Order: sequence, then structure tokens, then C-alpha cells
Amino acid sequence: MEASVTEDDLYGGFDDYDHAYDTQHLVHDRSFQQAVARSSHGRRPTTSMAGRAPSAYGMAPHSSYGAVSSYGIQSRTGRTSMATRNEPARPMTAVRAAGYSSFANKVQAAESAAVTDTKNTDTIEQKCKEMEQRVMDMLKESVFAAEKRSLKEALDKAKEAGRRERAVVKYREQQDVVESMNIDLTFTVLFNLAQQYMANDMANEALNTYQIIVKNKMFPNSGRLKVNIGNIYFKKKDYNKAIKYYRMALDQVPSIQKETRINILNNIGVAFIKMGKYDEAMSTFEHCVEERADFKTALNMVLTAYCLEDADKMRDGFQKLLDVPLDDDEENKPHDKDDVLMSQVLNNDSLRQFARRQRADGERAILTAAKTISPAIASDTGPGSAYLRGDYDKAYANYREALNNDAGCVQALYNMGLVCRQQGNVEQALECFYKLHNILLNNVQVLCQLASIYESLEDTAQAIELYSQANSLAPSDPAILARLAAIYDAEGDKTQAFQSNYDSYRYYPSNLKVIEWMGAYYIDAQFSEKAVNYFEKASIMQ
Repeated sequence: MEASVTEDDLYGGFDDYDHAYDTQHLVHDRSFQQAVARSSHGRRPTTSMAGRAPSAYGMAPHSSYGAVSSYGIQSRTGRTSMATRNEPARPMTAVRAAGYSSFANKVQAAESAAVTDTKNTDTIEQKCKEMEQRVMDMLKESVFAAEKRSLKEALDKAKEAGRRERAVVKYREQQDVVESMNIDLTFTVLFNLAQQYMANDMANEALNTYQIIVKNKMFPNSGRLKVNIGNIYFKKKDYNKAIKYYRMALDQVPSIQKETRINILNNIGVAFIKMGKYDEAMSTFEHCVEERADFKTALNMVLTAYCLEDADKMRDGFQKLLDVPLDDDEENKPHDKDDVLMSQVLNNDSLRQFARRQRADGERAILTAAKTISPAIASDTGPGSAYLRGDYDKAYANYREALNNDAGCVQALYNMGLVCRQQGNVEQALECFYKLHNILLNNVQVLCQLASIYESLEDTAQAIELYSQANSLAPSDPAILARLAAIYDAEGDKTQAFQSNYDSYRYYPSNLKVIEWMGAYYIDAQFSEKAVNYFEKASIMQ
């Protein structure tokens, strides 16, 4: 009966199980854990060690120095040694649930922050550029005002440009973008400010500004501005300091820039002359002329030799002055004589005018040197000139020989005409001057000589025509106007004579003959008050 009850028990055998499937106590099975550790599955890095007993894999292996190795620490955290901070945690399963991911948001936040920083930097730099452009605009206004001789306005705008430039620098420092600072703009602002101070006769302020530029090592070639500092001290008559700064600037100029070095050396020589040290000045000018001669330096050398009363050095300096090349303006004229419009344009352009001014400066330097040293070299000029001695025949023969050697020598032809006039050979004189008139078209001196010859021949109509042509070429020449007035007066044309004398008086109010004629004219016209004014001026001059 009991056996049948047991067989019919529906719940029997539920407590019976095979110990091979007892997975709950495998963690505490030491032999099983050792077998797992030796297998390939046991050598894989685990993702978590929580709830497990220590095993050969789970423990951090000791290093050779007895310290915990980095691999053991990485193993405890479930991360390999090559893991980075931006990588997500190693997933525990291949199946990934859909939804929120914190790591993706972290990466996006970092990238958006970097983009925001870049945009902020670009915005700051753009604002700095706009501020610098306003500084440049103010600088241009200052320069244009100085060119128009509005010196006070130019100085005010230069100061405003300085304030704006300092505002740019301060803004860069606040935004921490100093590395892209515009050094050239700072230099330009300070240099323009110093120039405007000098233009307004504010030497001390200009000196302080130049000192700021020179002491700043960030400005390239700022040492050359010591020439400007030397010029300020020269203007203040502190010649010792001027020479000191000139020499300091000379050390900053490389030897290949000869023109700049010569100009600085010339300044040093002039400063020595101001101090009365003619020997040092002479040595300086000689060095300049040997390096690269120009009209200014050679003339200074001649004048210094004149102060030293050294005739030999005067001759040497004058020879060096003559050796300086003088550009011939005639060679640069266009060959196409028929193109009148092109000829006028090329003859009146700014470059041609500059070349003419340079040529005029060279000729003036030569004439100044010749007039200065000629009495010191030879006290009597008569023995060297047959014309001055009155030996017109010998002078004529010499001029003829000069023309035989050079048929285009206009000086010999002009002087030959003068000799012929002195000898009374009017026809030959006219021939010489008409040849010159054909060579030197519209030359005032040649026209005056021709008019004077016709005036002596009592051909007043031809004389008036030639003097009028000369007056149209030189409208401010009082001598030509006076000659015209004399001819009109002799012809009885008082109106034209008065107009010519009045114009001559305006350009040269010290001619007594013209003043007397004007006074007499107003007396005849019964304007005694005006006549008294002219006679009073004449009496004061006498």
C-alpha cells in the first residue's frame, strides 16, 4: 500500500538534481576556477570582478620591483592600456539597446565648444582689424593735412591716431590675442607723430617720441632714426650730441647703402664746420667724395678748403665738383620733332621738372664754388682773359678756333657776337646771334642782344618786336620792361611807356630811373600826391 502511494506521488523527485549542473557553487569550487584560469577563456580581460573570489587572473601581477604594474590596474577597471578618455566604456553584450547615450553627447559638447572658441577668436580678430583700419584712416588724414600745410590739424590727427592705436593694443591684451599684434602700425603711428611734432617746432616732444621708437627692440631698423634725433640736436645747436647720434646711426647702416652713409657723413661734416673744426670736416668731406661724389658734398669740400685757405685742396675739390656727372636734358628730348603735343607733355611732366631742378642745383653749385675760390686762387683775372684786357682781336681768334674744334659750341658763338659788337662789326654780330637764335630757339638772352643791336641801329619797330618776344618768355624781368618803356617814351607813346615802367616798378621797386620817370609822369598828369609818393621813395633810397 505504501509502495503504490509513493509511485503515484506527483511531486516526487523535484529535490533530486545532478551536481554537474550546480552552477551556483562553481565560484567556490577551487579546482574549477584553476581549470578556467589555465584555459583560453580565463586569459581574456573581464569586464567586472564584482562578486568573484580572487583568482590567478583577477589578482594584479607583481612587477620586478614589487610594485603594481599598469596592466594589473587596467585589468581591474576592465580597460586596456591603449584606451583613451574619449572612448566609450566596453559593452558587456553585443546587443545594444536603443535610447540615450551619454558618451555621444560628451563628444558633441566638446566639439561644439571648440567651434565656439574658433568663432570667438575670428570675431575678436575681425574687430581688431576694423579698429586698425580706423587708425590707418586717421593716419592718412594726418599726412594729407600736413601736405596741405595744415600743421595744427595734422598734429591733432596724429595724436588721435596714437590714442586709437593704444586702444587696439589694450583690447588685444584683454582678449589675450597679443601674438598677432601689428608692430608696423605702431611704428608708423609713432613715427608720424614725431614728424608732426617737428613740423610744429615741438623739438622736445619729437625727441621723446623718437627715443621711444629707438629703445623698442621690436621695431626693425629703428636705429636709423637716430639720424632724426641728431637733426633735432643740430637744430638745437647741440652739435656734440648731434655728431654722437649721427655716428650711432652710421653704425646701423650697412656698407652697401652708400648713398645713405654719404648723407650721414655729410651731416657730420657740417656739424664739424658749425663747431669750427675745419680739419675734421675736411677729412669727412674728402672721405665722402672718394666714396661717392655729389654736388652738395663736393661743394662743402671746396668751401671747407676755402675756410682753411688751402689753395691746392680748393683746386682738387673744384675738380671733383666738375667730375660729378651732370645730366643733359637735351639728350632726353623725344626724337620725333613733328609730334608737338607729345613733346610738350614730356617736357612738362614731373620727372622732367625734377631732372631740371637737379641740373639747376648742379650748375648753381659749380658757379658758387667758382665765384668763391677764384679770388683766393688768382687775385687778377685779367691776364687769363683777352676779352677783359680789351684785346678783342685775340679774343675773336680764340673763339673762332673754339668753333673750328666744336661747331656747336654756343658759348663761343655768343661771345664772338659780343666781340663783334665791341669792334663795331654789327653785321657779323647779327649773323652770330641769328645763328644762336636758330640753335637756341626762344632764348631770352639772344633775343635781348638782337633787340639791343636793332635799337642801336634805330630800328625801333624790330627792337620792340624782339623785346616783346623776350618779355613773353620772361614776363617778370624788370630790365626788359624798362627797355621797352624807354623805346615807347622815345617814340612818344606815353601810355605804353607808363604801363611798361609801372610793371617794371612792381617787379623791381628799387630802380631810381623808373621811379623818377613815374614821378615826372604823375606831375605832367597833374597827380601831385602820387608823384610825391614816388619822389619820397627815391629820396629814401638815395
